Amino acid sequence: MNQKLTLSIEQNAIACGKRYAKEQGRTLSSVVEDFLLLLDSQGSIQEEVPISPKLSSLVGVGAGPVDEMSFRAHRIARNDR
Repeated sequence: MNQKLTLSIEQNAIACGKRYAKEQGRTLSSVVEDFLLLLDSQGSIQEEVPISPKLSSLVGVGAGPVDEMSFRAHRIARNDR
């Protein structure tokens, strides 16, 4: 069940968060929620952090010798220009 929450956050932090959320195709609320869910009961961040779509697009690139053209071909094949 979702519940409304009001936060007081520095304006620059909000702008950065909104920009990041927009780049990821998400809402700022979902970004904050995911971060809060990463916290363990002691308030520290759990060691297993989700991999970003940009980073996961690199999976498989490291197999064998790689040059710039191989990397570009891989990204084009994944529609991740």
